[in-house]
Amino acid sequence: MSKPRVDKVRKFRLHAMLFLAVLVVLIPLNFFVSPGNPWWMYLAFAWAVPLTGHWLYAREIIGAKR
Repeated sequence: MSKPRVDKVRKFRLHAMLFLAVLVVLIPLNFFVSPGNPWWMYLAFAWAVPLTGHWLYAREIIGAKR
């Protein structure tokens, strides 16, 4: 793997870990604050779309190849 691609993958992994860490906090918060309304799913979906784009970019499926 080339050096720029390794950096892209590392940044994606940090992004994915942040995504999971935020969900670990939001899901229990949602069930304590408003158990009948699963609003965390909207936030997860809204964040998962750019996360998927970031994964595609990190794997050099889309974007400029260096």
